[in-house]
Amino acid sequence: MRKSRTFWASTLGAPAAAAAFAIAPTPLLAQSASSAVAPSSTMAALARQVVISNPEIAAQRHQVRVAAARLQAAEASYLPTIEANGVLQRREIDIKNGSSTNDARYTAGQAGIEARLRFYDGDRTYNGVKIAKAELEATSAGLDAIISDVLLELLTSAADVQLNRKILRFTEAQTEAIGEQLRATSRRLEFGEATRTDEELARARFATSQAGVLSATEELGVNGHRFRNISGQSGTMVPPLPPLAEVPLSLAAAQRIAQDAAPRLRAARLNAQAGKSGVQFATGALLPQLDAVTGYDYLTGGATNTFTGKYPDDRSSLYYGLELRVPIFLPRDHAEVRRARAVRDQRLSQVDMAVRTVAEEVANAWARWQSAKSTIVAAEAAVAATQEAAEGIKKEAVGGNRTLTDVLNAQNELLNARVTLERAHRNEFVARASLLAATGQLDTKAILDGRCCSSDTSERPTMSALGRPRVADVNKAVADPATAPRPQTSTLGQTPDRDPSDAAAPAGSSGRPASSTLGQKLN
Repeated sequence: MRKSRTFWASTLGAPAAAAAFAIAPTPLLAQSASSAVAPSSTMAALARQVVISNPEIAAQRHQVRVAAARLQAAEASYLPTIEANGVLQRREIDIKNGSSTNDARYTAGQAGIEARLRFYDGDRTYNGVKIAKAELEATSAGLDAIISDVLLELLTSAADVQLNRKILRFTEAQTEAIGEQLRATSRRLEFGEATRTDEELARARFATSQAGVLSATEELGVNGHRFRNISGQSGTMVPPLPPLAEVPLSLAAAQRIAQDAAPRLRAARLNAQAGKSGVQFATGALLPQLDAVTGYDYLTGGATNTFTGKYPDDRSSLYYGLELRVPIFLPRDHAEVRRARAVRDQRLSQVDMAVRTVAEEVANAWARWQSAKSTIVAAEAAVAATQEAAEGIKKEAVGGNRTLTDVLNAQNELLNARVTLERAHRNEFVARASLLAATGQLDTKAILDGRCCSSDTSERPTMSALGRPRVADVNKAVADPATAPRPQTSTLGQTPDRDPSDAAAPAGSSGRPASSTLGQKLN
C-alpha cells in the first residue's frame, strides 16, 4: 500500500492526479450504496436478476400480458351473450280537446332479458382468435429478443469494464517505468552523461503516459456507468466473465439454427401469419351473419299507450328464433379489406428483410469470432517477442548501443502489445456472445456459473475499483517526478512469472505485476 502511494505521489503529479480524481464527480462507489438489490457475485446470478428487474424487459413482459388479454377477448366471441335492460318512467299526459280523469299521471315500466348465440359470422371469430394467438406468440418472441439484447449488453459492458481495468493497470505500469527513466536521465544529466534533449524527451513521454492514464480512467468510468444502467448494480462490483454455452460448429450450422430460433425472425413470421388471418377477418364482414336469439320482456303501467294515457293490463312476452343479417353495400368494410391486404403484404416483406438481417448478423458475429481467435494467437506471440526485445534493448542501452528513445519506444510497444492481446480476448468473448444472440440461444441458461477469459477483478491498493486515485493519495502527490524519491523497480519490460491476463496478482504483490528491471537507472 505504502509503496503504491509513493508511486502515485512521484509519477502522476499533483495536476494530473487532481484531474484524474475530477473525471467523474459522482464515483460509482457512492452509487452502490443506493442499489435497490444486493449485488450478485456471479454473472449467471446477475443475469437472472436482470431478467426479473430490468425495466425494458418488464415493459415487454407487460406487453405480453396485453396480448394474452386480447386473445381472451377474441375467444369470448364463441360464448353466448346475455343482456338485461329495463326502463322506469313517470309520465304526465295533457289530453287536448278532451278530458281525462284517470290517466293524467302514471308510472310506466319495461324490463327484459335477451340471450344471443352467434352461429355464423363469416368466420370472423375464428380468424380473430387466430390473429390474437399469432400476435401473442409474436409478442413472446419479442420478449425473448429483448432479453437476448439486454443480456448481450450486460456481457459486453462487463467485458469492457474488465478490459479497461487491465488497460489502466498496464498504463500505470508504463507511467511508473517512464517516471524512473526520467529520474535516471535527470541524474545522468547532472553528471554530463545525458543531454537536455534526453531529459525533455523522457518528460514528454511521461506526460503522454499520464494522459493515457487519465483516458483509461475515463473509459473505465463511462463503461462502469453503462454497466450500472443495464444491471442496476454498481460498476465497481462487476462479476467475473462467465463461460458461455457452446456455439455452433460451423457458419452453416449457425445459419440453420438462426433461421428457426432467432427471436425477431420468429416474431416477423408470426406477425405475417396474423396479417394473413387479418385479411380473412376483414372479408368476413361482407358475409351473412346468423344469430340464435331468445328473450323475455315485461311491460307495466301503460308503456304502449303513451298518448291516450289509458292503462293497459300488465303483460309479458317470451320470444326466440333466428336473426339473419345480410350485408349488401358496406363501402367501409370493403376499404378495411384493402387495408388488411396491404398490411399482410407489408409483413411478408418484413419477413424477407428479417431473414436477410438475421443471416447478416450471424455471418458478422462468426467473422468477428474467427478474427478474434486469430488475433489472440498473433497477439500472444507479439507480447512474448516484445518482452524479449524490450529486455534486449535495455541491456544494449546499458552498454551504450541503444539510446533513451529506443528504450522508451520499447516500453510503448510492450504496452500496445499487451493492450492488443487483452482487447482480442474481450472481442473473442463478445463475439461468442453475439453469435449466441444472433442464433437465438442467448438466455440465462446460456450464461453458465463459473469463470472464463481470465477476468481481472482485483483492485489496486491505492485505487478505487474504477481506477480513480483516492483523495488521500491525491493530496500527497508532487509535481515533478525528477525530484521525487525513487520508487520500487519498474514492472514493465520483464517477462512476468505468469500471464498478464491472469485474474489475480500473486500473493504479497499488492496487485502489481512481477518486478522488472526495465527503466532502472543506467550504470
